[in-house]
Amino acid sequence: MNDTQPASAHLRRAPLVLVAVLVASPANAQLAKMAFQIVIDRFGEPCQAIETTRPLGIASNGDALVAVACTNGGRHVVSIHTDNSASYMTSCSAFEARTGITCFDGQPATR
Repeated sequence: MNDTQPASAHLRRAPLVLVAVLVASPANAQLAKMAFQIVIDRFGEPCQAIETTRPLGIASNGDALVAVACTNGGRHVVSIHTDNSASYMTSCSAFEARTGITCFDGQPATR
């Protein structure tokens, strides 16, 4: 790993199983959460920190979908694309209304 490369370059090389990493090594889980926070901050709304995540499944285009809850109450869906980049998809409330899939069981989606 080259220290002169941006962190995002390293994240793009991470395997698509980034979602599974969240339950593996704490260091890798922290990197994945940082990537989710950056995506939400950039395309969603401010996310102070990641409270929890939940894999939602694989979309028809092959993207992995992950529900992400922020400590400040935001609930979002992030896509991990087949090229290992990530992007903001939508709020959990909009996702649930469109798909009928609950982002977080037993927790109402907010924002």
